[in-house]
Amino acid sequence: MTKKLITIMTPCYNEESNVREVHRRVTAMAAELPEYRFEHLFADNASKDATVAVLREMAAEDPSVKVIVNARNFGVDRSGMNAFLQADGDAIGTLVADLQDPPELFVEMIREWEKGPPSWLQSRTRVMRAA
Repeated sequence: MTKKLITIMTPCYNEESNVREVHRRVTAMAAELPEYRFEHLFADNASKDATVAVLREMAAEDPSVKVIVNARNFGVDRSGMNAFLQADGDAIGTLVADLQDPPELFVEMIREWEKGPPSWLQSRTRVMRAA
């Protein structure tokens, strides 16, 4: 049986100093869930720094990294929706590049997702089941 694919989508804008650390932590989190496959989809929203160059290096080093480079800044909502449409995962989670939310919470969220309805919600510090 094929393992389910989890997509972690990370929107970016001028995050050259953060994207490698975000991916390192997502990769460490994924190692805790060997029963799944992971892809890390970065959606760059026309960064003016070296974010795109760093993301391209990461994609060349790691086949689980996918990169969308927007030609202009479409805003977080439209850029994120475009990324969701490009994601291949059976489940898709969003993780902003500034690490305001800990990637490690995805372990618990994925386990809750597998339990089926009701769905789950995330805060910055914990995962809650929704009724």
